Amino acid sequence: MATASSSTPAEFDYLFKLLLIGDSGVGKSAFLLSFTSNTFEDLSPTIGVDFKVKHITIGGKKLKLVIWDTAGQERFRTLTSSYYRGAQGIIMMYDVTRRETFTNLSDIWAKEIDLYSTNQDCIKMLVGNKVDKEGERVVSKKEGIDFAREYGCLFLECSAATRVNVEQCFEELVLKILETPSLLAGGSAGVKKIIIFKQKPPQSGASASGCCSCGAHTTDRVERDPEPEGGGMNTLVEDSATTTPATDPGNVTNPSEPKTLAGDSVPEAKYAPPRPLAPAIIMSSKEPDAIFSGGGISFLTGSQNGSFNYGYSTFKGKRASMEDFYETRISEVDGQMVAFFGVFDGHGGSRTAEYLKNNLFKNLSSHPDFIKDTKTAIVEVFRQTDADYLNEEKGQQKDAGSTASTALLLGDRLLVANVGDSRVVASRAGSAIALSIDHKPERSDERERIEQAGGFIIWAGTWRVGGVLAISRAFGDKLLKQYVVAEPEIQEEEIDGVDFIILASDGLWNVISNKDAVALVQDISNAEEASRRLVTEAYARGSSDNITCIVVRFDVS
Repeated sequence: MATASSSTPAEFDYLFKLLLIGDSGVGKSAFLLSFTSNTFEDLSPTIGVDFKVKHITIGGKKLKLVIWDTAGQERFRTLTSSYYRGAQGIIMMYDVTRRETFTNLSDIWAKEIDLYSTNQDCIKMLVGNKVDKEGERVVSKKEGIDFAREYGCLFLECSAATRVNVEQCFEELVLKILETPSLLAGGSAGVKKIIIFKQKPPQSGASASGCCSCGAHTTDRVERDPEPEGGGMNTLVEDSATTTPATDPGNVTNPSEPKTLAGDSVPEAKYAPPRPLAPAIIMSSKEPDAIFSGGGISFLTGSQNGSFNYGYSTFKGKRASMEDFYETRISEVDGQMVAFFGVFDGHGGSRTAEYLKNNLFKNLSSHPDFIKDTKTAIVEVFRQTDADYLNEEKGQQKDAGSTASTALLLGDRLLVANVGDSRVVASRAGSAIALSIDHKPERSDERERIEQAGGFIIWAGTWRVGGVLAISRAFGDKLLKQYVVAEPEIQEEEIDGVDFIILASDGLWNVISNKDAVALVQDISNAEEASRRLVTEAYARGSSDNITCIVVRFDVS
């Protein structure tokens, strides 16, 4: 699969590869989710390797953080070791309520960093998670500080559940990376340009990122170095003969040998001595009009060589509020790896779409026959989830509803279940194949079903059920429930031969055809970049709706 053209203007000044390591169950995945999407879920253990992307701005510089979440189980240890290569920052996490997760930091994880890390200046951070469970604490804060001092780490305690210090962990880690010229050389955007830095992050001792003289960075700010004097300008001159470094987290030809994200091939840059000024920090999660994106990578069940990478992007667009939600989840159900992807486009408010994000896949994975009779399980769970939601809606005055376009990867099977006018499209050898058909009132079979149930459709700018709703199937919509059902249409495909799939809300499909969508991202092997391209293009073509898109690319050898 080809990578995106290196002539595309960079959306960021630096790309940093960060790694999360630690025992299984310490909360790495929940911590990462809390940072990237401002939500908390009690997630099942990571299978293999996952990654998410966060765009942030620090000191006027746009940064792209690609954060790899590694499995803590021993059976994945040989798989994840290669992901240390090129990382500018490594977070070692332990659970303050489990002594063994702290003991294993020195027995296992610190040794792995020494063995596998290729950046000798890599910034290490120690994070103690689950401080919300203070009554169950068995590892004291002082023990964490002492460990950080001994191993030269930054140190913070946090809670993924309550989001205490979650953003601060990443802010302080990134600030320290920005203070280290050798790491900046590896994280440059790789385009032909001269970058002039009018501001640089503070050296050790600045208020938000000061380090103690022994190397430990704590929330208590112990033994800070004096603040450097002066400000000014720092210039980075990049070799104009170079092209973009390998920044594609999903272009993996072998699970044990992933592409590097740190730009190992970027030539040595020449720096003037830095004279820093304190930066302003703006997190992208606080910029409501920005495209939010991320992604992950995993491996097909039963295959040592088959992998898939996925990316998602979501954008409020021209709407006054955001009613789209999405879900990407890799779980283990009855011993089998299952990947869940879903786009939920709300109407009448966001609460239905948010309910589906939080409950639909959870309910499906809990169905007793999910593995042995998946299609029946999907139908039953869609119906029951709709009924459960309507029961919760009894106290609501305003009616609300949502579409649901979902895709499940189970072994070598791809199952698409759709309700509403969000859509799933596949690419086979460059051809666009519709894996779902929009549920519109003007469809002859849908019109017949509605009329047989005692309903009607009329033209009101577009065809609408009862003159109200422009889709014929949805979750919620209690006032029209007799006619607007949550019955999914299911299509099954073999993964073999499918290059990639696109799931998107109608904010994309209203302005981009199936054929155009496939053509736009055919040569972009990084699924997260592909999803951003589609969302950006939909907005440029005049979409007036929220736009949400998931791309899943397969690499089966």
